[in-house]
Amino acid sequence: MKEKQTKNNFGSIFQMPKIKTVYIHGLDSEPVPEKMDIMAQAGFDVSADLINYRENKEVYARQKELILEKNAEYIIGSSLGGMLAYWLGEDLGIPCLLFNPAMEFQSVQIILPQANKLKCPARIVVLGEQDDVIDPLKNKQYFYEKQRDGLHQKILSCSWLGHSIDFQTFEEMVFLAARNYSVWKILNTSD
Repeated sequence: MKEKQTKNNFGSIFQMPKIKTVYIHGLDSEPVPEKMDIMAQAGFDVSADLINYRENKEVYARQKELILEKNAEYIIGSSLGGMLAYWLGEDLGIPCLLFNPAMEFQSVQIILPQANKLKCPARIVVLGEQDDVIDPLKNKQYFYEKQRDGLHQKILSCSWLGHSIDFQTFEEMVFLAARNYSVWKILNTSD
């Protein structure tokens, strides 16, 4: 009986707390319930706004407010939301996962503050080589040029992926991000 009790308690030692996260969807999109479920299953405690980029030019300020309000420690963004997640990560020093971020092309202009100091410590950038909206080669070059000391950056080029992120790819990358963040956090937490 005592051995069985030990086994049951042993598993709880390895349970990590949920990662407080803000998800920022792309232009003319929304926080898709299936993707929200995938993020939750991966270990993210996700908050997300429904954003009308065409009407709200102050979306950066609102997302920054949401991140601070929720005490978020991670940001996930796609397309225009990926571009926002990039700048918010740099501004606030928060790791991020970016799907086809609209770094070199935006059909809608939004107000971005000047980043005086780039502080993002870790990011994963997922680029679809079949993307016909955001040029994946320009995006890849953009992120290679942004590499610096103190930044742990992974750029993943996916030969099968277009601009839209299918559920399987989204799931694989979100789970990868959760694992990488958990390890990064352990390695970078002071005692």
